[in-house]
Amino acid sequence: MINNIKLLKIKQEFEKTHLEDVSTEVHNEFYRIGLDKKIKPGMNIAITAGSRGIDKLGQILKSIVCEIKKSGGKPFIVAAMGSHGGATAEGQLKVLEYYGITEEALGIPIMSSMETIELDYLENGLPVYFDKIAYHADGVIAVNRVKVHTAFKGNIESGLCKILSVGLGNHLGAKLVHSLGVKGLRDYMVDFAQVIIKKAPIMGGFGILENAYDKVVKIKAAIPEDFFKVDSELLIECKNLLPKLPVSEIDLLIVQEMGKNISGTGLDTNVVGGIKSPGDFKEPSIKRLLVLDLTEETEGNALGIGLADMITQKVYKKINFNSTYTNTITATFLDRARIPMVFPTEYEAVEVGLKTIWNLPSELPRIIIIKNTLKLDEMYVSEAIWEEIRGRKNIISSGQWEDMQFNESGEILNRVS
Repeated sequence: MINNIKLLKIKQEFEKTHLEDVSTEVHNEFYRIGLDKKIKPGMNIAITAGSRGIDKLGQILKSIVCEIKKSGGKPFIVAAMGSHGGATAEGQLKVLEYYGITEEALGIPIMSSMETIELDYLENGLPVYFDKIAYHADGVIAVNRVKVHTAFKGNIESGLCKILSVGLGNHLGAKLVHSLGVKGLRDYMVDFAQVIIKKAPIMGGFGILENAYDKVVKIKAAIPEDFFKVDSELLIECKNLLPKLPVSEIDLLIVQEMGKNISGTGLDTNVVGGIKSPGDFKEPSIKRLLVLDLTEETEGNALGIGLADMITQKVYKKINFNSTYTNTITATFLDRARIPMVFPTEYEAVEVGLKTIWNLPSELPRIIIIKNTLKLDEMYVSEAIWEEIRGRKNIISSGQWEDMQFNESGEILNRVS
């Protein structure tokens, strides 16, 4: 069956507009919401930095630092990533260093601690945890990307509210929010943020919006009372920019790599499905999902591996179970750490995948090969997929038809770079 499969490399074009000059945008937004008037000489100002790879984050943070210094403030970076980085202060500093967020690069101190204080309690008795270092600052400026979440759908998903309640909640806060499942993420996360805004020295925030190519499209500053508004407004824009697979029905989706640097769930559930509270989100129908490798950046954290049906031996050997389980238990969605069927070679995995899609003998298989769920502008598609999408304005073929081929080690040769 595999020997008769033809594949064509295609390109999807998404909206490419993006910000070239983030420094000017930060400057304008900084003054628009009056941060220059709030910051007094000598004030210690904490700026949050999370664990996601945000486009031009270093430049954005450096620009905020510059504006704070102009007002006479003393800025520093505080790690705000919940339980990521192995839920240790050292691990979180290492994550920031990987993204180029260092004291040398920014010229200011970078601080990290798992210590928290209890700010208050929700009406239902839940404690509200907040980073101790940030609490003792004279002011806190939250910085985060606004995007769709991988576990639920709502008016507010990932953004400024999340970095307050989960990011600055450190391990205790993140663990508590996630322990309450979808309701904790969708509802209590916002409730926690409301308390934090009232009780902690939150001075303002910068919401960042990226396009389908992970380039900054917009930077929107907000006073604390407007965090909820900015989160919801940028989320609507994010959904319109979200990259997607070109079809909703796939027999076999082959993903070359997955990892935490790609998505919080390794495989973005907004692309492959698996969202716990879908709301109006319509999941794609993927009969079989095969993962070929883990990224180097994920350092063995394979949270999300349970979304796959099949993996290779290469993937299995790279899994750091301690890191994966720590992250998964905090997130509480244990099924996302289940181990799929493991195959010695990619050839054997593809063979089994195609044998178990329940197609009639005359049906051509609907196959797509992608690099990862973050890069959807280029991919391989089979004949049945191409027949459905040919003629679309945003899709072009970028090569000739190829036979699906494997090397002597059983690795797929048709790869997206």
